[in-house]
Amino acid sequence: MTCPTCATKDCRHYHKMRLVRDGLLRDSDKYVLPDLWETYTAAQKNEVSTYRQALRDWPSTVDNPMSLGSKLPPKPTFVVDPDTYTMA
Repeated sequence: MTCPTCATKDCRHYHKMRLVRDGLLRDSDKYVLPDLWETYTAAQKNEVSTYRQALRDWPSTVDNPMSLGSKLPPKPTFVVDPDTYTMA
């Protein structure tokens, strides 16, 4: 079946990727809030900007949508989200 939006055959996986990407961008919006952004070093600002741009570019870098997370850009190294946990 061809998608009416993008005229690509069986593009539901690409649309799902965009939904994932949009969610990650939404989650990273807090990193660029002025009160937080002002506290970053130039290197940290660059890392956040690079991450967000990589998220925007991510769907176009994936050749096979079945490998959804294989090329997901890594979060900035200094960011610690309270809703993220690590296994001990």
